[in-house]
Amino acid sequence: MFQHLKLTKDQVAKIKSLHQQLESNVQQISQQEIKDGALINVIDSGKWDEKAVNDQLAAFSKIDQQVRYYRVKYYFEVNKVLTPEQRTQVKKDLADALSE
Repeated sequence: MFQHLKLTKDQVAKIKSLHQQLESNVQQISQQEIKDGALINVIDSGKWDEKAVNDQLAAFSKIDQQVRYYRVKYYFEVNKVLTPEQRTQVKKDLADALSE
């Protein structure tokens, strides 16, 4: 996404650092609430377990929400590194990608 923005070496270094922070934050998200095979067990058992299903889906949603939070924070911080011209180009690129 950033290749054609003609980033300076300093910008590249800052964005790489921000990306490493994003990866670190995502890796630290707790997955403790997810129980391996819980949904499969409900299906295999033939008995609907409302609580087990809702607990699993809530755990998945919580992780997804945390990942999205860190991604938004990453893009916010990247945006601060870019020049006004580069920001304009990124907005155009995103609009083009969404319209396809």
